Amino acid sequence: MNDESLNIEDLLGNDSFISWVLHDKDALWWEEFIRLNLDKREVVEKASKIVLELHRAEEELIPSIDEQKLWQRIESSAENREEPVGSKPARKLLVTFLAAACVTVVAVLGIFQAMRPDRKRVTYKELLTHAKVENQLLEKENLGAAPMQVRLEDGTVITLGKNSRLSYPAHFQKHKREVFLSGEAFFDVSKDPARPFLVYANETVTKVLGTSFEIRAFENSQNVTVHVRTGRVSVYKQSRIQMDDPETTGLLLLPNQKGTFNRDSETLVKNLVPDPLPIAPITDTRKFKFDEVPVTEVFAEIEKIYGVQILCDHELLAKCIISTTIRNESLYDNLDVICRTIGGNYKEIDAQIVVDSKGCF
Repeated sequence: MNDESLNIEDLLGNDSFISWVLHDKDALWWEEFIRLNLDKREVVEKASKIVLELHRAEEELIPSIDEQKLWQRIESSAENREEPVGSKPARKLLVTFLAAACVTVVAVLGIFQAMRPDRKRVTYKELLTHAKVENQLLEKENLGAAPMQVRLEDGTVITLGKNSRLSYPAHFQKHKREVFLSGEAFFDVSKDPARPFLVYANETVTKVLGTSFEIRAFENSQNVTVHVRTGRVSVYKQSRIQMDDPETTGLLLLPNQKGTFNRDSETLVKNLVPDPLPIAPITDTRKFKFDEVPVTEVFAEIEKIYGVQILCDHELLAKCIISTTIRNESLYDNLDVICRTIGGNYKEIDAQIVVDSKGCF
């Protein structure tokens, strides 16, 4: 920060300054700054009054802010402090600053909203308000205990969970298919490579061409989760409400993987689902019965069955010869048996299984 040329506009655009005024963060730094720059105390005080006025206006949740009245109130508040005689030029300068800063009201209010955890969140109502600009939407709401099936015009079938709502157009657009979810639903999406299927839920967008997956996105929940059953999906964080096709900046999820978006920290992470199951049921158990084979060969088969990558030291495990049967059950149940046999253990890292063993002698 250039202390010599510091003005009110500089402070209004400084996140640290706003945090100090509103939440007393970085207090030591700003107190020391004022002590070392006594000639800037008046600028700091006036900027603080503006921040507080803007914050009060934002707190009142005024749907349409009357900028003229707001800035009249800010100017009046700034002028009410005792000023020395001969301060008219300074007052005129303040008015000039206010006029220039007026065009940044929306931006400053946006900073306040970003600082408040609850304001980072995108509600179902906000999504629909924006979406209805382009489409007339239908809505299904499941208030019963049993799941509700919703069939869309493209053949997609959505199983809507309890206390969940789904909005969708009667007819999809030519280049994309968009639906809006609040709550929990399982999607069996009809394949259509020419029209990606987009699910907007809270602050996330899930994009697919044709697959099956589950989304949990209740408005009062801290997390949004996406579980992939078949195929692959992309999950994105939307930093603002927008219906454009999102950029490829999210997670690519495969079967038995889940993406979790934390709405407070705004982080998106990938893990395995709690109970990974075979991608397709194992019907011919003879094919998955192994007699005196290297354990690495068994791991390679498990990777195909569950679609989960298994990392291990192949050279170290080369002498580990086992006999086992891969059963139609959880991945972890099968791994437990194998790792006990070779005296090893495993853990999940970034939606992959890492096997640790001292080898066999």
